[in-house]
Amino acid sequence: MNYLFFGTSDFAQVVLRGLIQANFSPTLIVTTPPKPVGRKQILTPSLVNQLAQEFHLPVLTPVKLTDPDFIEILQNTQPEFALLTAYGKIIPPLLLTLPQRGFVNLHPSLLPRWRGATPIQATLLAGDQETGATLFQMDELIDHGPILNQSVYQITNPRLTFLELSKILAQLGIDLILKTIPLWLENKITPRPQEESLATFCHKITPQDEHLDWHTSAFLIDRKVRALNPQPGVYTLIQNKILKILKGFPLASSNFSQKGEIGQTFEYLSQGKKLIAVQCQTDFYVIEELQLAGKKSLSSDQFLLGNHWFLGQILS
Repeated sequence: MNYLFFGTSDFAQVVLRGLIQANFSPTLIVTTPPKPVGRKQILTPSLVNQLAQEFHLPVLTPVKLTDPDFIEILQNTQPEFALLTAYGKIIPPLLLTLPQRGFVNLHPSLLPRWRGATPIQATLLAGDQETGATLFQMDELIDHGPILNQSVYQITNPRLTFLELSKILAQLGIDLILKTIPLWLENKITPRPQEESLATFCHKITPQDEHLDWHTSAFLIDRKVRALNPQPGVYTLIQNKILKILKGFPLASSNFSQKGEIGQTFEYLSQGKKLIAVQCQTDFYVIEELQLAGKKSLSSDQFLLGNHWFLGQILS
């Protein structure tokens, strides 16, 4: 099977690894160029690039997708189709028509719900009860083309995190590709248009999204913590210092006798451990893991051992 694979992120790396292990390897891999990483800003290949090197598969990292030399290489490859997931760049119209049967996109949502760059985060932020993976033919609009197939995943775990859901949907996507693409190539699948009236959109995560607002419910706080960790993460302020909240859970007011100002911290005893509870607009949010600026991450009980002053403070 002669096809191209476009991808960059960890999600794409998991999908590609699964396809390689299933003997469904691409002829050529396209990913984004190396980027500076860490304090020393060391140029680092994408996870997909690293995987391509691990399996000795040819890989290209074009800066511009309209570069004539890059396009010539693709044309010489004569791909039957291109498979894209979590690539990170918009595909220009010229490239969409280059493979014989165009581009197929694996999207981690049940399109047309959550078109855009952050569907997994959007699913958790919205508190959706179901999500899934969609395989569709790409056109010039974002996440708009006709659907080849979908797989549904019911969310039953109320503490599901971004990393956990990402792994689930990646595996769902691998299975969807393996069972759908062969049938599509044999013309045994008829693509169906998306229902425009059901379309919803998600946006790229902004710095404003990372800031926790305690003037909301503890359950909305919980969704944000689970959706945006580990990257870019979420934070609050304590005495003008950044405090990252890494893990926790919401607690109904009926299960906690304390009451104070919004953002005020209290001690909460859970399974013999002293944790930090924060008063929200409604209910409480219990912090299990946190990180003060310039310090290492600590469990809530470890943090309180050396920072008992923290109790009673107001988080802003």
